[in-house]
Amino acid sequence: MTGSERTTHESSGEHQSSMLPIYGRALLGMLPGRRRSAQVPGGELSSTVVIDPAEVARFSRVVGAPVGNRVPPAYLHVLGFPLSMRLMTDPRFPVPAMGMVHIRTAYTQLRPVEVGEELTLTVGVEEPRAHDRGTEIGFRVRGSVAGEPVFDETWVCLAKGAAPPGAAPAAERERKDFTAPVPTAEWRLAPAIGPQYARVSGDYNPIHMNPLAAKAFGFPRSIAHGMYTAARGFAAADVRLDAFRWEFEFAKPIVLPARAAFRVTRREADGSVDYAVWNPKSGKPHLLAAVAPLR
Repeated sequence: MTGSERTTHESSGEHQSSMLPIYGRALLGMLPGRRRSAQVPGGELSSTVVIDPAEVARFSRVVGAPVGNRVPPAYLHVLGFPLSMRLMTDPRFPVPAMGMVHIRTAYTQLRPVEVGEELTLTVGVEEPRAHDRGTEIGFRVRGSVAGEPVFDETWVCLAKGAAPPGAAPAAERERKDFTAPVPTAEWRLAPAIGPQYARVSGDYNPIHMNPLAAKAFGFPRSIAHGMYTAARGFAAADVRLDAFRWEFEFAKPIVLPARAAFRVTRREADGSVDYAVWNPKSGKPHLLAAVAPLR
């Protein structure tokens, strides 16, 4: 793949419906004996979608966001996900797509995006980095409306196993200490939340859908989507900023069914918000997130 590919004038629902065939390719990519490149595919993928109000409303209800004209930022991530998956399932991609775990995101919103707008998405992939637990690969997703940039996201995945030959080391990151605070809310999460979120996001990864499939990937039971946790936390935090940077990092997955503790801390002076989701029994974090206004 070189340059940029473009698909125009899909609805956001049609755009997401393309995910099931992509997951079929991802499963085929797990077959043994497949030779892989040491480099990611070059170029970018691009598509233009019209944001469907009904699809946004369905997503918002699942994650607890208000239903209105503004599009939740997590839904914009969802719109970029099919293009990211097409890159992951390219035959030249250096690691199997199904073995990848989302570990962190840095998302910048320049202005609110509204339902009905025609959004152009462009997705590229960064070079693999050697991590002490495998290979780290980032995906950059940019969104624009009529040529005006509206958001820019980089989300990073980890694939366990040996890194490709010659991969540069991943940048060292400071470990965040976490002591469980007094929660402001508690969530009760049933196994059904996996299929429910899959239907509104297009993310049908088997580890979220079925406990037997999750066991095949090393989990005791099915786990909640990380982006569900991030999106529900963002909605519960009641962020009131038009332009902001949203950063979050995942720790332990939420094994379903589960209870999860949640706490939000607001700074009224500038509108910034921190929130955390953790296991109320062990005190270990599932997600740490921060939202700050753009300066």
